[in-house]
Order: sequence, then C-alpha cells, then structure tokens
Amino acid sequence: MKLYQNKTFGSILLIAGTQIGAGMLALPITTAKGGIFNSTLLFILAFSYMLLTLFLLLEANLYEQSYEANIISMSKKRLGTIGQFIAWFSFLFLLYSVAAAYISAGGSLLAPIIQGAIHHGNDNWGTLLFIIIFGTTVFFGAWLIDYINRILMIGLIASYLTLLFFVIPHVDFTQISAGNPKYLLAAVPVVVLSFTSHIIVPSLRAYLKNDIVQLKRALIIGSIVPLIFYIIWEMLILGVMPLKGEFGLAQIASGPHPVASLAEALHSHLGLTWIAVGVGSFSFFALVTSFLGVILALMDFLADGFQIKKTLVGRALLFMITIIPPLIFALFYPSGFVLALSYAGVFVAILYGILPVMMIWKARYQEKIKAPFQMPGGKVTLIISLVGAVIVILFQIAASFEWLPK
Repeated sequence: MKLYQNKTFGSILLIAGTQIGAGMLALPITTAKGGIFNSTLLFILAFSYMLLTLFLLLEANLYEQSYEANIISMSKKRLGTIGQFIAWFSFLFLLYSVAAAYISAGGSLLAPIIQGAIHHGNDNWGTLLFIIIFGTTVFFGAWLIDYINRILMIGLIASYLTLLFFVIPHVDFTQISAGNPKYLLAAVPVVVLSFTSHIIVPSLRAYLKNDIVQLKRALIIGSIVPLIFYIIWEMLILGVMPLKGEFGLAQIASGPHPVASLAEALHSHLGLTWIAVGVGSFSFFALVTSFLGVILALMDFLADGFQIKKTLVGRALLFMITIIPPLIFALFYPSGFVLALSYAGVFVAILYGILPVMMIWKARYQEKIKAPFQMPGGKVTLIISLVGAVIVILFQIAASFEWLPK
C-alpha cells in the first residue's frame, strides 16, 4: 500500500499532530527559567509517563466490544454513575478549554492577514475565519481530518526544519546552560498536557478497525516524534530569547496573544525579516494539527455520550455542539491560552491517569476478563499511573495558590 494511503501512517501523524500543538508554543514560556538540561529531563519523564498511560487507555478501551466505545460508555459500564459523571465533566472541560485556546491562538495568527488584505477587522475576524476553514472539517469525519492533517504535517516539518537551519547559528549556548529546576515544578501540568494524544485513541481504534499491532505502533512512533521536536525547539527558543525585558519570555507569557507575540519577539531579536513569517507558519501548522485531533475526539465523545448517529442531521448537530461552545469562549476570553492549558493538565491526569486504571483494575481483578492487549507490570504499573496523576494534580493546585516558584 502506498504511504499516502496507509492508515497507520496517517494515525502516527494524528498522534504526533495532536501532541505537537499548544505544548510546542507554551513549553518555552513555562519552562524557560528551568534551563534546557532540566527541561529535557522533565520532557523525557513526562513522555515516559504519558506513553504508559496511553497503553493503559488502550487496554481499557479494548475491554469494550464496540470500536466506537469512548470514555463515557467505558466509564459508565465499569465505574457506574459517579465514574460517568467524572468522565463527562473532565472531558468536556478539557476538550472545550483546549479547543478554545487553539481557536483563540489560531485566530490571532490569521487576524493580521485579514487586516493586511482589507485594511479592516480585528482578532475576532481571524477567529471566525479559523473556524470556517478548519472547524468545518469535523462535519466530514476522520477520513478528511486524516488527509488534511497529513498536508499540514508536511508544512509543520518543513517550517520546523527551515527554522532550525537558519536560527541555530544565532543560538547562544551559554544562555541555555543556566537554569534552576525549582522553576519547573509549576510547569509540570503543562508539560504533561503537551504529551497528550489520548483523546483520539478511541477514534483511531475505529479508524484502524481494531488492528492492535498497528495501534501500538502508531502510539509509540507518534509519541517519540513530539519528544524530539520539543527538546530541539526548547533549545532554539531559550538560546535566542532573553527571559526578561522587552520581547522577553516573561512579557510574552503575560500578554493576551502569546503565540503571535512569540513570532514578533523572534523577529525583533534576530533582525531577520522573514523570521516572523517562518515562526508564524510553524505555529499555525502546530496549532491546526492539534486542533484537528481535538475536535475529532470531541465529536466522537459527544456522539458516544449523547448516542447521536452520524447521519447528515446527526453530523450537523454534532458540529454545532462541538464548535460553538469553544468558539464563544475564544471570542469573549481570548487571553485564556496559557491558563486553559495549565488547568487542562489536571483533567488529563483524571481522565487518563486515574479512570483507565480503575477500569482496568475492575476488569482484570474483579471481573476476571482479558483484553486482546494487556499492559505488562501488573498492579505495580497501575499504581505508578495513579501516583503520577496525583502528583500532576497536586502540582497544579500548588501552582494555582502560588506555592511554587514561577
């Protein structure tokens, strides 16, 4: 089968594209004072933990006979009404807040194009254009999102390699050697979120027609790609940009549109006229690929939760309840980009560090049933997942109350 027709290849790109999004843009802002070495260790730790939870989610999903089973029906069957409620609340908060963050950031990148073309308009015009172009893809389902994502991933990789080639000569390696690991504690939830592609696992199971070998391959390769991207990107940004001062990372983090500000700041520091276009293009591709994965997962979740059939009318209804809530949030609270990502890490911990473990525990040790795939390590692996989730939640609580240095 030709590569462009290979669904496993497309699934790998969907996993990678879902992870490489807001995380790529938020990581340098939230981990800058930790330094490149300490940040890299945190990235590797987060990658390892999130890959573990990916496989635990896969096992939990494989206990269900239906390929369409999502976290809602899984929670209801194994954890009852309380588990179902927790899944509903956590998933909707996570996906709606992250989708809103992507819409807001994507709109801020498109707005200057509109203003330059018609000499009129504001950021809301960019937000609406972003939804019209990319939000409507959810109506057509996974096959269209897969092929659009492949095109966008080509653009992402091309713009990324171009930036590396031209910006690496400007990196000050003495600048990235410094750093204090205590400043990374508050960034833990954001880093964990940056390795999250769990939301599309049920969708990929249906897309790959329950081919477990290909599913595992997609999860592993699709997760390694973002790890490599993140480490190099962190080195690039921290080696070029100062922490403080005008166009510093601290100023970008406190601004209303950190994505657009990052491109402008790099242009200012490097003095290269095309750098803003390059960073803007890379940021745009990163956001859109992740956004596509988010809305695909959200649509399938809502279809499962509300038992909506994917007929023409059903798809229209799913489109509205998938897109309209985050669009409203993005229009009226566009500065919620980094804030939404911080709190989203808590709900990732609940959804994918705690709930799948509870489902697996009940299936394995109470119901005594076997899935086609079972994560090695027995109860120890499950306990590691639970402890990791609790740590993420505690770090977010501590950061929210400003108990951690940042």
